[in-house]
Amino acid sequence: MKDQRPIRTARRKLRQKERQQNGTAVAACVLCIEKHHTAGRRHDPELTDSLCEKHHRAVHEEMRRAEIGLGFEPDQKKRVAMALRAVAVYDRARADAMDRWAASLDGPENDES
Repeated sequence: MKDQRPIRTARRKLRQKERQQNGTAVAACVLCIEKHHTAGRRHDPELTDSLCEKHHRAVHEEMRRAEIGLGFEPDQKKRVAMALRAVAVYDRARADAMDRWAASLDGPENDES
């Protein structure tokens, strides 16, 4: 069967390849979803979000680089400061993802004309 719209097919395949490279091509399976304690489990055990294993590791690595302690901190002010910093790391990762999504919409390959 002949492809009726080869240019659209090529664009679709290119976008799919980009999503695969960014790790956004398919939803993660239930076996690799992990509960990420956004502020740190010992700082706020109730604030969680679901991440795949790959991105959970990446966020934790960024937290380590930012020297955010994840152990219990008895001093309330320090504990809240660490929780806020942990959430900031997570939110930066989310903001970067949103920026990538917006850029993919702005690209010239998405013009339908």
